Amino acid sequence: MSEDKTLNVYQRFSQACQIIDGQAWTRDLENKQYKSIPIDQMRGGVRKACVKVGIVHVGPIDLEYEHTVIDGRTHRYIGSCKFRYVNCDDPEQVIEFESVGEAMDNGDKGVGKLVTNLIKNHYKAAFDIGEQDQDDVDSYSNEEFEAATQKATARVEKSGKAAACRKAINDWISEDPMVNASSEIVGQYAKDNGIIGEWSNDVVIACYTALRKAGAKGLKEVDL
Repeated sequence: MSEDKTLNVYQRFSQACQIIDGQAWTRDLENKQYKSIPIDQMRGGVRKACVKVGIVHVGPIDLEYEHTVIDGRTHRYIGSCKFRYVNCDDPEQVIEFESVGEAMDNGDKGVGKLVTNLIKNHYKAAFDIGEQDQDDVDSYSNEEFEAATQKATARVEKSGKAAACRKAINDWISEDPMVNASSEIVGQYAKDNGIIGEWSNDVVIACYTALRKAGAKGLKEVDL
């Protein structure tokens, strides 16, 4: 685990990228069509790097997919899911990515193939893991890829802003717990959404924005 507990989740993720970048991958040479990196090896390498730098890797989560049948026998699955990276020393710091993918199957393994495709697409994009000898055909159009990339980027940016807002609110409450913890705004959000550690990114940002508008004294400014 990272010895420097002050590193934020983005710094830790950057360290994980450096570790993965220096890893020698063993390709599946038995597969005559695609000399790809086996999914178990890729997953293991990513998780080992995450443990070393002190981030928890969660995913795939929130899987959604569409299933269609082509020519009466070929099953096509197009879907998306999310991957989350959490700072072990400050669990409120989270990075979230979205992955999109596709799988084709003539049997009953279509969903499993889709999940594998989603995982590999995410790892290859997030950690720049290359499979240079593979004819890596895009499973979605350029327009779909661009839209998915923009959406994923927006989610990462929102996650970072929410983490900053969450910290600002917690720090503000800690400065004067007797007064700030009983704030009407914080109280209402807590009543509707539970403890602050369970608030979604949108709720955290909304609460912070409401506090700023109300002129909360001593609340650290966050660039939204």
